[in-house]
Amino acid sequence: MVLMVFLAGWLAVLTFMTLDTENAELSPALERGKAATIAFVHGDSIQVGYAFIQDQEQTLFKAVQQSQFALERAAVPLQDEAQELIAYANGPDVTRDEIQIAQNRLYEIEAQLAEIQNQSQSQLMQMENQLQSAVAQKLASEVAVFAEENGLEVVLNWGLSGEGVLYGSPSYDVTVELLAFLNARHMEAAPASEEATE
Repeated sequence: MVLMVFLAGWLAVLTFMTLDTENAELSPALERGKAATIAFVHGDSIQVGYAFIQDQEQTLFKAVQQSQFALERAAVPLQDEAQELIAYANGPDVTRDEIQIAQNRLYEIEAQLAEIQNQSQSQLMQMENQLQSAVAQKLASEVAVFAEENGLEVVLNWGLSGEGVLYGSPSYDVTVELLAFLNARHMEAAPASEEATE
């Protein structure tokens, strides 16, 4: 009974605090009833057509290839040693103790190979996350500039599954214009970044 009274009191206090909280002020434009200027883009087209994203994917692809080559180089001596141990353990004059030693070393080699592979995968995952973050930040800042230059308050994404927009009039589709804008700015920035790396 005491618990029920306590809960009822606590709920009353929470209700009062919720009702007593002032609503956040609307922006002056929304207070005046100004409608936002809205456009949408096909996100899948941006994903495929934006040169910056293609450059990042190419960077990741090269990193995967380099990681694969490094993994193979590191694995070759261990694999060769494992083959020698197996051949030796299958020899006619090998003792039980020598077989045990060879087997223990094979377990160590297996663990080393797994560790090398795990490190490689971890590095690639970290790089992929960094590239995705870079793409998201770049796209957000560039779309903000595009929206400001074109007088847009809202830019929605229309993907393959229709998220964000269930229907959009073609006159509000700015995908082509945004892609042209993004790629032009990317090309302008590319020579500067190449000079900085030299």
